[in-house]
Amino acid sequence: MPPPHLFLAADPTGAVDLSVFAQYGVLGILTLMLIFFARGAYQRERDRADRLETEVQRLHELILDKVIPALQSASQAAEDSTALLQAMQRERELVQLIKRRDMEGGLP
Repeated sequence: MPPPHLFLAADPTGAVDLSVFAQYGVLGILTLMLIFFARGAYQRERDRADRLETEVQRLHELILDKVIPALQSASQAAEDSTALLQAMQRERELVQLIKRRDMEGGLP
């Protein structure tokens, strides 16, 4: 485990004391490079997460503004067509009953 003063040198506020790493030679330089890489990767991921969150919010608003009203109108059209088909079926059944009655000899 590295000495505690290495952790102090990797202060998340951005202040890095390079002299601490210089006294460890190559190991210190590698540690410093790792710290810079980790900070860069963390910042990239945070920026990416913010960008994706913005995109999710935009898509959510799009769904609320466009998709839901379209689904409601499609649902209403399906209800209307179902009612029309039921009315057509009733009319067809009535016509068949009238034809059958006429073929059997008229009024009972």
